[in-house]
Amino acid sequence: MIEVGESIRAIRKRRNLTTTQLAQQLELSNGYISLIERDIVSPSLATLKRIAQILNVPVESFFLDPDSEVVYSHLKMDEQKFLHSENKNWRLLINPSPKDRIGAYCVDMSDLDKKVYSHEGVELLYVLEGESPINVGKEDYHLKAGDALYFDASILHWDAKDVELPRKLIVVVTPPAEFHFNSTNISN
Repeated sequence: MIEVGESIRAIRKRRNLTTTQLAQQLELSNGYISLIERDIVSPSLATLKRIAQILNVPVESFFLDPDSEVVYSHLKMDEQKFLHSENKNWRLLINPSPKDRIGAYCVDMSDLDKKVYSHEGVELLYVLEGESPINVGKEDYHLKAGDALYFDASILHWDAKDVELPRKLIVVVTPPAEFHFNSTNISN
């Protein structure tokens, strides 16, 4: 069962607010806040909206089921896995999981990728270093550091010739796929 008061208390504590401070900002009594947080009374929708505004969260956050699994990935640099395939080193920015909705990678490339790709979903490329000429269907793009390109990944796409190397890109794909990792070595 979802305990709204318990959610409010947890968020309030993460914001380093006391019940007294919250009560003052809401112009309510400290006792009333305590009753809400112990789920003895149910606040009105208007009060919930004001509490959410003060705690800087959406009202919906009070109704999240604490027993449901939250999908997230927090990886420190030394926890990220590396995949090595041919001329690319892929750093996984999201810990692979069957529940993932996207794949996110930092890719160091030392040579031209001569493969042509087409896969389900969409792809976003963001150039961190170097230049990355790419063809998507009939269009040619010459991406430089700071440039981004988003496209339907089912359209044939490939590296153009005359690539300035090395280069570093952020690649985000949805759904996550291992289409780039056919011959890989995984390491931490």
